[in-house]
Amino acid sequence: MNHRDLVLSARKKARFAFLALPEDLQDEVVDGLDGQTLTLEGASALIKSRGHSLSHEAVAGYYRAVRIERRLLETNQELTRIVREFSNKSYEENLRALVNVIIATAATGLADGSVGIKDVDLGKVLKALPQNRNSDQVEKAEEPKKGQGLTAKAAEEIRTKILGITK
Repeated sequence: MNHRDLVLSARKKARFAFLALPEDLQDEVVDGLDGQTLTLEGASALIKSRGHSLSHEAVAGYYRAVRIERRLLETNQELTRIVREFSNKSYEENLRALVNVIIATAATGLADGSVGIKDVDLGKVLKALPQNRNSDQVEKAEEPKKGQGLTAKAAEEIRTKILGITK
């Protein structure tokens, strides 16, 4: 999909003066900006040399819209691919993958400083988890009331099947 199609498909009334330029000149400018062989000032000068007048701010506004729409298109395609992959996997594989994505996202956020964490008392967390390790007892464990968290069976399955923790 070329830059014109992207911008026009995303906006009902795309009002960019850049679109009034001849298509070959539009393509040359966008290709130059994509290839980093042309700056915004250089793009404006190129347009002027071809007998048209357009400020570098107008070129920047259009090019910004093109880049945004490209990112949205790529993201949409990637999410579609991920959903297709998830639909072919078992529940456990999907849960494991989701946990991995969450962990990777959290680690990235911690590394770049965009996410912070509070100190956690691991002892309190472990006390809060059901401690029944015997699978027969886990099966018979009471279901928690609404808002009280995981069932003992669900917690045990997460420990063993997802996290691989065995006693």
